[in-house]
Order: sequence, then structure tokens, then C-alpha cells
Amino acid sequence: MAASTTAWTLDGPRVLVNNKPFFANGVSYSSLPWGSCPAFEPYGDFTIKAWSSVWQRDVALMRTNAVNVLKTYNTLDRVQSPAGDIDHGPFLDACWNDGTNPVFVLMGYAPPKNQQHIFIEETWNNPQNVALRAKIAKDIAALAAAYAKHPAVMGFVMANETNAIDIIHKVDKTQRDKDGHPIIVVVGDNVAYFQYWNEVSTAIATAAPGKLALLANVDDSMNTVNAGNKYMTAANFFWGYNSYRGNWTNSNGFDNLFSTFATATKSNPKPLMLTEWGAPGSTHSDFPAAPSSGTIAEMSAAQMKDLCAYVSGHYGNMLANRSDSGPGVCCGGAYFEWSDEWWKADPIQCNAPNAAPTCYAGVWNPGPNMSFQPNYPGGYWDEEGFGLHAIAPVSPSTRVPVVPGGCLGPWNPQTNSPYPPDTLTARAQAKTLFAAFAANPSKTSA
Repeated sequence: MAASTTAWTLDGPRVLVNNKPFFANGVSYSSLPWGSCPAFEPYGDFTIKAWSSVWQRDVALMRTNAVNVLKTYNTLDRVQSPAGDIDHGPFLDACWNDGTNPVFVLMGYAPPKNQQHIFIEETWNNPQNVALRAKIAKDIAALAAAYAKHPAVMGFVMANETNAIDIIHKVDKTQRDKDGHPIIVVVGDNVAYFQYWNEVSTAIATAAPGKLALLANVDDSMNTVNAGNKYMTAANFFWGYNSYRGNWTNSNGFDNLFSTFATATKSNPKPLMLTEWGAPGSTHSDFPAAPSSGTIAEMSAAQMKDLCAYVSGHYGNMLANRSDSGPGVCCGGAYFEWSDEWWKADPIQCNAPNAAPTCYAGVWNPGPNMSFQPNYPGGYWDEEGFGLHAIAPVSPSTRVPVVPGGCLGPWNPQTNSPYPPDTLTARAQAKTLFAAFAANPSKTSA
């Protein structure tokens, strides 16, 4: 791609760049090094200059392995880090690579997720919530304006997984089931929620013409799209879903996801991106003898073979529904995740004083579900182990904590600079996915 500018547009379910159809062979990129934590600076954003040793290596590897999109989760702005490093220019330059095999960037923004309560329908008109939403809208538009002219930027992920039932709907929380337990009954849609994000999308289009806007949603069986698609009329807006359906035995990995999306968007066609998809590359040490215990462990050869089948089946299902070269609705995806996220195995206060005894426990506990997960080859939902790459710190025994009594981390307080980047080891499912990417490029580059 020789052009020095990029103009992204939508045509029904298709994404176009400079008027050419595009399919995202992408990865989700949360590049927190071993020992870091998003609760502390730089708040999960390691795509700034100080951490160039991490992202320079990663972007080069992505390009070598036919990745054409990366999606981040938080892009620091002046509001989040008023005195800190917020220069993403060098990172974006590396992604652009002078237009040769660029890795396009969907820039994530974390504040909406971190303040999810402000979107609940029941308290929508609370003055504090109104003010916070107005501030977020202003800050996202300012972020878009700051990177509007960079050719590596594809668009902006306005929010990640904010589509809870009491946010997208009006609900009645006073009801009880037959056993007297409280239940939530949907009584309508939270139209204001969708109108808000449509207005933010329009503001992004004004601030950054030729860039896209999307929401990355929890896969809720299309409830969000059914409730809100008719309100999402901004020309630059499309839908993202974080979907973990299916298993490794069914080539139709995402079940009826694409057909139900096509039905839900028939009157207002939009593309669908799988903004997260994948499965852990891990199992537990006591599996299968004691499935509810044990520490995280690498898979057996048989389990990894099944994981490779899982990846091939799900990616094949995306290709069968691709919109760049066929009649489908899928504009690609961003595999979750580029590398393991070991911070999820630690307490959120991992860098606080006296936290060290609980650092690097090896299993997220408590976690979303420590019970057996039969749809995953490794049997567990280990959020820290979804990586295409395993990570290992370089010489951790020589490190010192930034905070006395805190965990060892990636920052050397003695030199005021990062320790060497973690060692990455590509798992077998990464090689399977990257080979598939290389064999099925976006039609833009055909």
C-alpha cells in the first residue's frame, strides 16, 4: 500500500480502505510486560516511547506473521496522564512502516469500561453521570483529533464490554422467580445509550475524517445489536463482538453468530468484527484428576493439537462469512491475545507495598470461572493464558521492585528505564493462525 494517507469507509457490511475492501487478520494487543499492572502507570498502555523495546519487537513480529491489524485496550491521553508520556507517534510510525505491509491500529480507550456505572439506564439522568459521559465524549473526540492524520490509524474502539443487560435495556429489578430469588426483567431498551455512542461516533467522524468508530461488545446472543442497531446511523460506525463460542470439533465455530447478526442489521447493514476470539493455551496441573484445583500449566501435545483445530475451525468460519470478497458480514477479527497476561493472576494491588507474597500466583483465583470448561481444549478459562505467545521475564532474580515490598516488575527504578523485554515463545496455535493469515490475505493486498 503506497498511499501516505488512509481513508476508511463502510459500505454495508464491508470495510474499505482507500476504496478497497479490507479484511482484518488481527490480534488484540495488551502488551503488559511480566510484573506490570494496569492499575498503575502507564495504565496498560505500553505503546508509548518509553516502552519502545517492547512494541518495536512485537510490531515487527506481527508484520512477519501476516498480521494486518492490532487492537489496543487503552490509549493514554492528556486527561489520564497529564504529566506523563502520551506520545504514540513512534509506535504508529512503526506500525505504518512507510506504507509497506502496514499493521493498522484500532486505538482502544479504557475510561468507559472503568466507569461503566455511568451508562446504567436506571441512573442515566444522574447529574454526575451526565457530566462524566460528556467528559468521556469530549476526551474521545480529542483523542481522535490528535491522531486523525496518521495513516496507521484505522479507527477507535470507543468502549470495551460495556453492554451489560441493565445498560442496553430498561429493566425491572423488583421481580422474583418461583423460588423467591431476585431476577432482572427487561421492559424496554435504553435508547439513550445507543444515541450517546452514535453521537460520539459522529464526533469522531468530524474530528478524524476517514477513521472508523466501533463498540467491542460481550457476545450476548445479539441482544445489543437487536436493541441498538437502528439507532447507530453514523456512517463511520460498525459493531465489534468478543465471542468465545464453540469448541474444536465443529468447523462452524461461531455457531449462528453471523446469520443472526445479518438478520439484526438487515435494515441498517453494518460490518461485524470479532474484536476478541480465541481460547487459552493453558491447562491446570491437576487436570483431569482434580479439575477444580492445580496451578496453571502448559498444554499436553494432544490438547495443543485440539487447540490448533479450534483456531483453524473458528478462523475458517470467519473466512466463510467474510465481507471483503463475499456476501458475508464479517470484516475480520482480532485474536485474543498476542501474549499471555500474567497480571491477571495477581491481585489488583500487585505493586502496592507488601504485595510481593501474593505475586505471580499462577492461577487467577478468584476468577470468572475456575470450574471445568469443556469447550476449551485445556479445560479452563485462564484469562492470563490466552496468549499466542508465552512470556518469561529476563533475569527476574536481579530485579528490584519500584515500590519497597511490592512485586518485581518491568521497570528498573535504579536506571529509570525498562528492564529487557520479556522473552516470547510462540505456541503451536500461533503458528497455525499465522499460516492461515498468510494464506488468506485481505483483498486490499491481493
